[in-house]
Amino acid sequence: MKVVYTSPALSNKFLVPEEAVKTYQRRDLALLKLKELGGIAAPFTKEVAKLRQIMLAARRKIEREGWHCVAV
Repeated sequence: MKVVYTSPALSNKFLVPEEAVKTYQRRDLALLKLKELGGIAAPFTKEVAKLRQIMLAARRKIEREGWHCVAV
């Protein structure tokens, strides 16, 4: 079953599988925190590295499970 998910990082609506919502939320929250720290130009710290790992792990899980989204 797919649900509508509004990404706080992108301000867009997507159809995602219901079981994938938590993974998308975790990824988007890490992205928002990373943006607060300076985005792509953020100094490399332990916090930035941890946020980057969260985003990469979420992306891998989404790809592995086939939880791709569709823009609404």
